[in-house]
Amino acid sequence: MTDVIPFQTKEEQKEIFKVIGEIKSTAEDLADLSRPVFNGMRFLSDSELSHRLSVSKSTLANYRLKGLFGFYSLEGKIIYAEHEIEAYLRQNYHPPFK
Repeated sequence: MTDVIPFQTKEEQKEIFKVIGEIKSTAEDLADLSRPVFNGMRFLSDSELSHRLSVSKSTLANYRLKGLFGFYSLEGKIIYAEHEIEAYLRQNYHPPFK
């Protein structure tokens, strides 16, 4: 039995490569979103948290000085426990006025 490779037009090939590119992009996005779990906890870097909250790193430094939420300092690298940030945001949520 011989294997027959189906003939593809240039348009079909372009579409296949487009789909492959989308799959690659999605895989890269998922890899960026995944966080290593340490003892069941996930951590965010200073850069990641400032991006998520749309605040500057200096604003985060002010929050740390005020003691608004806990953080870890590892040889100058600041990280935050994701669950502590989420808890802080839940505690400080103000529903819209009606």
